Formats: sequence, C-alpha cells, structure tokens
Amino acid sequence: MDLALAWPSHDANTLGDLLERLGGMAEEDHAKLFSLIEDWAADPNTTDKAKATLRERIRRFALTRVGRRRVDDEATRGRARAIYAKLEPSDPAIRHGWLFEKQWVEESADELEEDDFDFNAREERIHALRIAALLDVWTLRGFDGVAALLAEGSAASTVGQYAALCVTDSAGRIEFLLRCLTFRGALEQKADACMLGFLWSVDVAARPALLRTVAERIDADQQVRLFKSSPFEKPTWLIVDEYDTEISTRYWKEVFPQWSRRHSDSDLNELVDRLLNVGRPRAAFHAAHMNWPRLETSRLKRLLTDVAIVGVEAHGTYRLDPHDISEALQALDGRAGVTVNDMARMEFRFVSALDRSKHGIPNLERQIGESPLLYVQVMALLWKRSDDGQDPPEWRIEDPERRSAVGSAMHRVLEQMKRIPGTDADSKSGTDALMDWLTQVRALAAQYGRAEITDQCLGQLLAKAPPESTSAWPSVPVCEA
Repeated sequence: MDLALAWPSHDANTLGDLLERLGGMAEEDHAKLFSLIEDWAADPNTTDKAKATLRERIRRFALTRVGRRRVDDEATRGRARAIYAKLEPSDPAIRHGWLFEKQWVEESADELEEDDFDFNAREERIHALRIAALLDVWTLRGFDGVAALLAEGSAASTVGQYAALCVTDSAGRIEFLLRCLTFRGALEQKADACMLGFLWSVDVAARPALLRTVAERIDADQQVRLFKSSPFEKPTWLIVDEYDTEISTRYWKEVFPQWSRRHSDSDLNELVDRLLNVGRPRAAFHAAHMNWPRLETSRLKRLLTDVAIVGVEAHGTYRLDPHDISEALQALDGRAGVTVNDMARMEFRFVSALDRSKHGIPNLERQIGESPLLYVQVMALLWKRSDDGQDPPEWRIEDPERRSAVGSAMHRVLEQMKRIPGTDADSKSGTDALMDWLTQVRALAAQYGRAEITDQCLGQLLAKAPPESTSAWPSVPVCEA
C-alpha cells in the first residue's frame, strides 16, 4: 500500500482505484490518500473532466446508498464529502454530467437517509435535479453544453426531454432541432435520440407546427431524419404524408416503430399496413406484439404470413420471440373467417418456435389426425423409400436447401404432435376411429415403401397418449388399437 500511495504520477484512475480500496487500508492511510487527492485537484494541470471522473467515483463508492455499506465510518465519509465538493468542475456540462450519464441515476446516501425508501419521491428529486442542471447548462453554455452532455453520456433522449423543458420559445426550439440535425458520424445517433426526447416533451398541439417549420428549412435527407426522430404516432404520419411519395416511402422503410400506449386500434392497424407495404413484417410484428387482440383479422393473418415468407429485412433485426408468436396465433385462432386449414398452415410455418409454447400446433395435429395420407406424406418428406418405387410428383422437393428446411420442420411436427388420432372435442379417444386411422396409415406406408419407419413413429406417437382417469397407461383405446 505504501508503494501505491507513493506512486509518482497519480491520475483520476489510480486515485479512484485506491479510493475503492479504503476498506482494506489502515486509518492513517486514509488521511494520506485524501491529501493526495486534494493536492492532485489543486494542480492547475488537472482538467475539469478528470476531476469529474474521480468525483463520480467518490460519489458512487462512498456517498451512495451502497457506498454507505462500504464506508461505514462517518468521519471518513465526511472527508470524502468535502473532497467531493472541492472537485466540483467549473464547466456546467461536466459538473452535471452524472445526471445524464445513464437513464438511471443512483442518488447519494445524503439524500437517502430515510429507512422507508420512497421511489416516487426519488423520481421527483431526480426530475428536479435534472431540470435545474439542464437549465444551468443551457444558460451558461447553450447548445454547446447540450452537445457535451450527449458526447459523454448514454441518455441522449433524456437530455432532449429536459432540454425541451428549458427551451420553451418557438425560435429556440427550431434552432435546437436544426443544430441537432447538423450532427454526423459518431454523435448522429445520439442527436437523433435527443431530438426524439425533445419532441416528446413538446406539447402535442404545438409539435406539428414545429416540425413543419423545421422541415421547410432542410433538404430531403434531413426531412426523413427529422421525421424518424419524431414520436412514432398518427400526427407525425399525417405530416409525413404531406410530402412526396419518396419521403413517405423512405420514412416507413427506415423508421424505428416504437410501441406506444397512445396508439388507437385504427393507428395500430394502419402502422401494420404501412410497414407491410414496404416489406417490413418483422418491424410490424415488433410494433404490434403487445396488442394482438386489437389487430383486425385480415391484417393479423397477413402479418403472420409475411413474417414467415418475406425475408428482405436485415439479418438479425427485430428477432421474433417464440412467446410472441404463440400469443399472436392464440389471438388469431377461432376468429370468424379463420379456418382450421388457415391455422394449420400458420402453425407449420412457425413450428420451430412453438415447441413447449402455450399455443402449440393443435390445428396441425387435428389435420394430421383426420388425414392418414397427410401423415404418410410427412413420412415421405423425412425418409427415403425402402423399395424402388416412385413417390407422387407433388411430394418431391428438388431444391436441396428447401428439402432440408421442410424435413427439419417435419421432424419438429412429429416431436410436438401429442394428440392421438380419433380424439373427440372432449379429448377422449375413440377406439374405432383410432383403429381406422392406423389401418389406413399403415396401408399407405406400405404402398409408399415406408412401413417399418412409419410403425416406429406410430409407436412413439401412441406412447404420448394420456393415462386413463384410473391412471392406467396406455389408455384402453390405444391398447385395443
């Protein structure tokens, strides 16, 4: 420890590392460390940014609620608090940067002395601190101060949100958005998030006029960028529609479709239509995934179909969650105008996502359980014939890649299939119906050269039959069949 304290050229990192090891130091070393920090802070070569870096480490280590458990000595915390005050930077953007470094702010222990921690009161305190901080930054440094907050933090939308509360005049708001649009390169994404937060905070009645005024002063590329950085809701879409088709098409092809509680049923159906029309079914799925019951039937059918077959969106974007797929199929199943065949096709398209899902593949199981020929076709798509015969042309898939994909899907169908053929609406198996189905399947399997493998698969299916109410297993219909 003596060697570490005697290090010849300390900086914010080395001093911060030592500070975070106070618990392992002797008490006399505490005083040495604090003196080192004070001397370092007094050095004219120490920058505001370096002071802010160490200051934040002091706040997090010694002054936060968690920090109180690390530094339980009140005298040590008092010394840390005094140094924290001395390290306050003169630049307001650096001084208040900790409030906008992340969306979540961990407050200091001084502000959290009460035992019954009130999260609502905490949010109000943070809100007040951020308003005062942004006002200070704006008053002393203007937009340059905002730019500094954006460059150093990762809560750009929050910066924009509070900037709008400080910049309340129309001319100032126009200039603010125009300045954001000048950002390119590394800060462009942060500037766009800042504009989004800013526009969300502008009163909804004043927002259209503000957008139109700014749009009049910029070129087409910037117009698209401005609209993409606006709240994703009907008033924005109406403004976009005022411009030519190229602007509108680019907007819908590029915008991030944020989910919003403000979307009416009409808005939700419209945004799905608009995104599907520009080939973005996964984006539409993402935007609607919390509201399946609110989607009109034909749109939900089209959305699920396009998600399965349209593949023009960038790989890895808007990944589909199996839970959401299951919920979408649950919402569609049983609606007027939706047949068992419709649902069976949907379930087959998403079979890889439905394993162990709430929805499963009930309609596909029902279809297979009613059609011995369909079951044998599944066998044909999975295994080659054991004789020299030829399958029907409609069973053949010449493309190797597609044949492999279909085969993989068929394997999943067999793995997930649990419904015993001949089962009625009350989930009771009928012996005669099951025997008839099995007889036809086995005859067809022999006809198409797959008798042995089909018998194996049938045995695996029948083994999934639920036990009788008497706990006897297999059930009587299965035993008799």
